[in-house]
Amino acid sequence: MIKTYSVFFFILTSISLSAQNETIHWYFGNKAALNFDKGRIEVLEDSEMDTPAGSASISNEDGLLMFYSNGTTVWNRNHEVMENGNGLAGDANNFQSAIIIPKPGNDTLYYLFYSRLNNSSNPLVTPGIFYSEIEFSNEFPLGKVIRKNAFLDSDSPAEKLTAVHHKSGESFWLLTLTAEDADSEKLKTVFKAYHITDTGLNTNEVKTELNFGIDNFGSMKISADGKKLLVASNTDNTRVKYVHYFNFNNETADITFLRNLIIDPPGANWPPKGLEISPNGQFVYISFKAGNQNGIFQYQLEGQGASDDPHAILYLRPNIIVESLQLANNQKIYVALSLSDSDSETIGVISNPNEKGFSSLYTSAPFRLTPSGSRKGLPTFIQSYFASKIITENQCYVDKFSFSSESYAPISDAIWDFGDGNFGSGANTSHTYSAPGKYTVQGVLTVGSKKVTVYKIVSAYALPNLLANQELIECDENFDGLSIFNLNSIREKITNPALNEELFFYTSLNNLTNDIQIKDSENFQNTAPNQEIFVKAINVNGCSKITSFSVIARFVELGNIPDFFVCENSDGVSGNAKGQFVTTILASTIRTQLGIENTTILSFYPSYIDAQTNLNKFEENFNSASSTIFIKAQEADFSCGGIQYFNIIVNSEPLINLQDTYKICFNPNAKPPEIIQANTSNNRFEWRNSSGNVISINPNFTLDTLGEFSLTVYKTENGIQCTNTKNFRIENPDQPKFSKVLINTEDETNNIVEVFIEGNSSYEFSLDTLNYNGNASSYTFNNVAAGLRTIYVRDINNCEQPIQTNASVIGFQKFFTPNNDGKNDFFNIKGLDASSFKSIDVKIFDRYGKIIASITDLNSLGWDGNYDGKKMPSNSYWFTAIIIDKNDNLIKESRNFSLIRN
Repeated sequence: MIKTYSVFFFILTSISLSAQNETIHWYFGNKAALNFDKGRIEVLEDSEMDTPAGSASISNEDGLLMFYSNGTTVWNRNHEVMENGNGLAGDANNFQSAIIIPKPGNDTLYYLFYSRLNNSSNPLVTPGIFYSEIEFSNEFPLGKVIRKNAFLDSDSPAEKLTAVHHKSGESFWLLTLTAEDADSEKLKTVFKAYHITDTGLNTNEVKTELNFGIDNFGSMKISADGKKLLVASNTDNTRVKYVHYFNFNNETADITFLRNLIIDPPGANWPPKGLEISPNGQFVYISFKAGNQNGIFQYQLEGQGASDDPHAILYLRPNIIVESLQLANNQKIYVALSLSDSDSETIGVISNPNEKGFSSLYTSAPFRLTPSGSRKGLPTFIQSYFASKIITENQCYVDKFSFSSESYAPISDAIWDFGDGNFGSGANTSHTYSAPGKYTVQGVLTVGSKKVTVYKIVSAYALPNLLANQELIECDENFDGLSIFNLNSIREKITNPALNEELFFYTSLNNLTNDIQIKDSENFQNTAPNQEIFVKAINVNGCSKITSFSVIARFVELGNIPDFFVCENSDGVSGNAKGQFVTTILASTIRTQLGIENTTILSFYPSYIDAQTNLNKFEENFNSASSTIFIKAQEADFSCGGIQYFNIIVNSEPLINLQDTYKICFNPNAKPPEIIQANTSNNRFEWRNSSGNVISINPNFTLDTLGEFSLTVYKTENGIQCTNTKNFRIENPDQPKFSKVLINTEDETNNIVEVFIEGNSSYEFSLDTLNYNGNASSYTFNNVAAGLRTIYVRDINNCEQPIQTNASVIGFQKFFTPNNDGKNDFFNIKGLDASSFKSIDVKIFDRYGKIIASITDLNSLGWDGNYDGKKMPSNSYWFTAIIIDKNDNLIKESRNFSLIRN
């Protein structure tokens, strides 16, 4: 089954198809397959190969699939295991597990190369690089493996395989890599290049030894022109991840080290994996995995800005793993994707790999592989197959297209099919198309003894489609045929405005020829009635066309228009002297007043010149102060139907002279209530409470209740009723607060309590709510009896809410009389309060120093004069007291006292 996706890209860069037909079939992943043929990408569902990583496939010069393999099995074009195609010694888990190279000069014999890094028991093989030979004949039309698992190199191989044409174009180089283990102290890397000619495989390799190690993980690629070699390496002895950049000589296979591309700083975990070189050889793209992050680096290899550090991370995602990269015959780079626990139903694509940074445009490919899926690998090809391409640029169809080509070796001739039924010949040629469109150009290039077919889809752009002999009619003030024109208004009449073509205006053909443009096309004053104006339109593709039109001034009188009124706060803002005007309401009212037809378009402008030039038109809703504006009538053909001024007037805002807040006494009966008055210039009044209920319609309002209120006033002016609303609050004055209370008990004969208040008034103070003293924000009480005292404070006007607080005045008794008369029955420390003190520890001693009682509870009544159930006699006793207040201040006292019994 085949799913066909016609992939045509409408972009300025034409699509080049280096359609060396050997590369048009891709077989990879979990039975995934694609066919790249003449600009069309077909998703195939005929694959029988389920492989975890790398693969190889090849077609013949006519694009007929020959076979595909993952290095362990070979499938023929009928998707059956090829005769003798089982049991290959390769490893399908290798990133570049296999590569196919046709024998030069022989259309029936192919070499399949593959590598193995570890021992295998089935088949029983040791690590090495192997190859098999596959023959097609009348006896074996679907191919047969006639030689299998031949040893090419038995040294420690890497999984890296790549190949290019010899400089002559008549043979191939196969490049392999022998790498020591990354953890080995022996740092040695050997490149081995094998020459494949019409006489077969030359096993006498060309060796290049390096003095540093490259491990076996990741990709190795040669650029399509056969000059650059890049090799991914997970680590070297410095534990830094590199892609190594070499020069490759495709004539001698000599390799010269140039520099390292640093993938990450030391210690990080961003190992390079897949890589691919852009068709122009200036950029390399490298996939990496860093923890749970996956992405693609772009490096510039040549030109201004070349660097060892990446220019951009084109793609970075935590869930989708970026794997192998491979250039295709459409000059795009495709990216294998996988998921941690399943296949990916799509692959990625870098659509403009010759562009720097994000202009290279990484996206998901415009097709799905389902029910197949992508895994780690994409097929490995001879890289120089992608060097063959057509060189031309998209342009306007009336211009001459130049065609040339490039390939992996010199081109001696070319036969051209321009895609429109016309043909040409020669390595360099040209052609002019008779109509716009997209054309698939085919070039059959003679490269040495080979005929290489390449394709390119070119766009021959259409010219702007302009209507001639149109008229731009504007309003004339005085019958002289002259006016001011916005020449850009002709756009709707000569072209489709949605095309967004550039328009340039000229007063004559001579000026157009010399590109002397009208400087201010938005405010053009014609010099003669019915003047002809020339216009050049340029579309998005740079194609242009010329036409002309006439500018005509016409006097049309609309008639007088009455003033239009709105309320001041109709724009939602009070006090700015502006209102909101709605053009649809204006137009409907004026249309009725003047009897204007519904087919006439009415627009509104701030000035006469704006109306003439169709500039600065008011939006449907606009805010404005009182002013004069202009209405313009346009007929269905956009000609002027008249311009007339009229006044828009903003009524004055109804006045409200209320404060935001009013204060009434905490005790509303303490003073007569205050009455506020609304502005009597208004016609109607509505006082509302916080629930929105109207509680009065009088102009006066009594302030006797706390809460949120509003006043809405109504005033009729110029025939319309306008309103204004003010919210206000009624609240009590701020309540005073105790700033501090200081207690001094050092003089037992005079305990002092100082009180300080924060507030907005003068205050009086009391300890019994009967006798108040003072007229300030502080007061001092003298001779305060020991004990827990309450301090009362009120403002002298008795308007603010009064306050009170407790004060502990500590005192030590000199005697007590435990006779149950309710007076001095207990001995204790006076003035203690659990809210002010943390702890108390009082010990009571007789005259012999024996502890006979203790007090540790702040809420205790004290000592009742008993010890061990017996009444103690009248006598002198002693105590020690340790008291800690809430601020951890320590109070110590020790003295004697008397127990007196009657």
